[in-house]
Amino acid sequence: MDSDEVVHGSGNVWKDFGYADADMRQAKGQLAARIIAALDQRRLTTRKAQALTGFAAADFSRVRNADYGRFTLDRMIRMLHALDGEVEVRITFERRDVSTPPSRPLERA
Repeated sequence: MDSDEVVHGSGNVWKDFGYADADMRQAKGQLAARIIAALDQRRLTTRKAQALTGFAAADFSRVRNADYGRFTLDRMIRMLHALDGEVEVRITFERRDVSTPPSRPLERA
């Protein structure tokens, strides 16, 4: 490659790389970040979090390791709520303009 091309992202790295479930991956990542922040803020180990919430210590380990495959959004929201009762989750929907072709996804390395 002779010159570097600057590509502006969409704000969702998963969408930029062309993943079909990009929005779900983004949502799970945001919830995981909040769960990890709550654990860190309260200085909870995975075992202490298990005792406090009833969720398995392995679940908290998976969240810390970005292994979200076994989690639904609902389950992650319940985990966060068990750690921090002041949880508000907002979901917004935007209508897609069907006349505009999708932007070119970035190439995978």
